[in-house]
Amino acid sequence: QQATASNNNNNDDDNNAGGGSGGPDPAKFPYLSQGFTDIFGPNPYGADVNPIDHNQRMQLEDSERFQAYLHNLQFPKSCDDANFYKMTPHPYGLGSQIHVSTMSLLEAATMNLTFVIPWATRYIAPSRCPSQRWECAFQQLTSCTPKHADKAKSSQPSQCNERGVALKASVFSDQKCRMIERRQPKKGAFASGWLEFRPIIETLRRQAAIRGDYGAMFYFREAVRYMIRPNPALRNFTRAVRTQIEGLPANEDMSHVMAAHIRHGEDKMQRAQYNARDFARMIYHKIEMQGGIKYVFLASNSKRVHTELPREFEKLVKEKGSDFPAPKVVYIPNRFFATIGTGDKNQDPFSTLKGYDSQGGFDEMLSMMGQLFIMAQCKAFVGTFHHNMGQLVTELMSARQYNFNPDSVDMSGSPWHSGWWASGFPHGPLHLKRPMFGHRL
Repeated sequence: QQATASNNNNNDDDNNAGGGSGGPDPAKFPYLSQGFTDIFGPNPYGADVNPIDHNQRMQLEDSERFQAYLHNLQFPKSCDDANFYKMTPHPYGLGSQIHVSTMSLLEAATMNLTFVIPWATRYIAPSRCPSQRWECAFQQLTSCTPKHADKAKSSQPSQCNERGVALKASVFSDQKCRMIERRQPKKGAFASGWLEFRPIIETLRRQAAIRGDYGAMFYFREAVRYMIRPNPALRNFTRAVRTQIEGLPANEDMSHVMAAHIRHGEDKMQRAQYNARDFARMIYHKIEMQGGIKYVFLASNSKRVHTELPREFEKLVKEKGSDFPAPKVVYIPNRFFATIGTGDKNQDPFSTLKGYDSQGGFDEMLSMMGQLFIMAQCKAFVGTFHHNMGQLVTELMSARQYNFNPDSVDMSGSPWHSGWWASGFPHGPLHLKRPMFGHRL
């Protein structure tokens, strides 16, 4: 009822959707107001929406509708009467866990199923949150529990529980099944899988009463937004991280900052093979074309790139005889990360989880999400989309700006994600394959 009232208010008076010079009215957008208020200001939705821009305003209103739709599915009136989609453990990287969970949430939503995650994630330090569950960093995903899902499974027809059989969605409905598990790593729970996203889009648009004719990216970014709504601990941590960025004034306008994500071993990976100089050239090129960038916020788990990137900027300024100074590379210092997890000052935040200690250890979740939220606030982003971190930054930028074409450069030309984005809007971010790199510059 609350969602319906919110939607009716939005439809009744489009001219007030922008809320005047102060941005949208929070009372009209209760679901978008959850979680990001303290991170993506100045208003709860991430960006001031110009009331004159009809397309941007419609995206804002449709985003609220979709958030309300997901909320109502995830918080049913009775968990005993709900039908469920249960996600089996996903043992891969944190970014992959977020994305596969997001895809599963969308697949569940098309079937009006409540989505539950029964497993813990190793990326949360047990010394901070012993359960290591999703809610250690994010807001409550659902009012139901995996036990509710198991109870629903026990009451459904036997043909719904056949092992090794991927049910078609139509069979699931016809047999009155009540619970399905996601067991196909590359497809999803149902036989069609989430890769066939056009039927999913059409179903979600109809069920959530979405007005705009959007591609897959609208639904995907909104599901990401729902999955990673930060809880108070993560919000407080992100605010603390923002004040600890070495060299960046606390009150600096983020429109003067470009984000760069360079993963450890980037120059050795066959799919990428980009080094610090390649990243420096692309960033420098964008500054030449656009201007206004004074800082580059670097998120990287490579020690070497923290010294190499500033050096490459200085070289480019001298080589080109630029009339603007090299951008200042800023990042979160090592000493700040020593406060995460066990507080062990000898813990190396740039290391992988190979030495992860079940009794404590570095909290990868806080580190990654804090930097992700900061990068999504920047004016532009340069990274690689074959890494989930680069994809997440661009998705959050799109969600925050209500803009299907955020200023984002994919250095890798990742074909899978390029295809997904191409379905989301006409142009998509700039993708660069290695042979094209020099030509593009």
